[in-house]
Amino acid sequence: MYNIEASLQFIEDTVYAKTGKYFSDIERIILLKTLENNHYTYEQIADNYGYSVKYIRQRIAPKLWHTLSEIFEEKVTKYNCQGVVKKKMQHQLTVAPSPSEKPLNQSVEANADSPSLATNHHRGNILLVDDQPQNLNVLSDLLEEQGYEVRQALNGSIALKAVELTLPDVILLDIHMPELDGYAVCQRLKTNPQTQDVTIIFVSALDEAWDKVKAFSVGGADYITKPFKVIEVLARVENQLKIQRLKRELQRQNIQLQQAIQELGRLGVLDELTQVANRSRFNDYLNREWERAHQNKEPLALIFCKIDKFAEYDHSYGNLARDSCLYEVAQALKYCLQSSDSLLCHYEEAKFGIIVSPSDIPNLEKIAKSLVDEVNQLQIPYSSFSRNLYITVSIGIASLNPHEQTTSDRLIQLCEQELEKAEAQGGNHFTG
Repeated sequence: MYNIEASLQFIEDTVYAKTGKYFSDIERIILLKTLENNHYTYEQIADNYGYSVKYIRQRIAPKLWHTLSEIFEEKVTKYNCQGVVKKKMQHQLTVAPSPSEKPLNQSVEANADSPSLATNHHRGNILLVDDQPQNLNVLSDLLEEQGYEVRQALNGSIALKAVELTLPDVILLDIHMPELDGYAVCQRLKTNPQTQDVTIIFVSALDEAWDKVKAFSVGGADYITKPFKVIEVLARVENQLKIQRLKRELQRQNIQLQQAIQELGRLGVLDELTQVANRSRFNDYLNREWERAHQNKEPLALIFCKIDKFAEYDHSYGNLARDSCLYEVAQALKYCLQSSDSLLCHYEEAKFGIIVSPSDIPNLEKIAKSLVDEVNQLQIPYSSFSRNLYITVSIGIASLNPHEQTTSDRLIQLCEQELEKAEAQGGNHFTG
């Protein structure tokens, strides 16, 4: 069974591999309709999608078929396109060009009239809305000669449907039209989240200040007075497109800036070696939790976890093993706390601090035991002379109800004392 979407995707992938370019909207429409039915006329495409027949016949279609002929290395027309694509798909000729192979577009890029894909050559998608066909034709010819992709709408209702089909970059909108005037069309577009950012330039024979004020008040970006002056029309259209490009670039830069700020904030509280929170983060968080616990009149708990006899381990194994050991222990402790809101920090050389969340306080001993067991399971050899000795940790636990006569330093002091008791018992133990 013939798959039209797969055929279109095959063409797009092959063209991109050869040229580095994508199809424009009108090129994709022509290809899709050709693959569906090669008897579909350019007049039908123009009527259904709001483009001028002259633009399709003289500018878009010839370039499209010429480019496909070059890429597939045989003549391609709207009548044989389906057959050529079927044959090429069967032979799987989708090999991308080698790095030394020059893309087809490079040889014609300097000549704007050379056949090529329009996607990088058309300067913008313009929708013209006017109930006078002669005005549409004048503007279409003017803009298409400058490389713009132009669609037409004879009234406001058609314009709204055309915008739903494909968002234009700019709309040149006549104010005075029957049934739905330009002001009403603009208001509908601006109240729709999907179309509210489309740029609208009003066009009118009226040059009264009141008309211009109303045009801007309903969301218009600019105003052109009839009869058209070629230089003015082109300048105002290009100015709005330039503003759009600058806005997009600004948005892109703002996103990058926010990402950079977030990354700097993350790095500012992260210990580079162990990839858990650093001492600065510990101090700030402990002070905030102290104030919170004081206000809520509830206890605050702290756990210190220290690698036993780490100085001797460092001396025996050296810097690389020391850093690896610290990282592995930190990650083991982090794993134990993964379902908890408690904060794990690298407090100092071989010591980690855990500021316990209120919900974990009833389970302090259970948490401490799991921390000891998790480090044991790492089985990091402690002695190069015996494979039976592994890295262990000692843990001290302290809990205190904050009040005005004490500070968080008192909680740290109590936790240090409990840690010393655990170490005095030979390590691999917790007290508190």
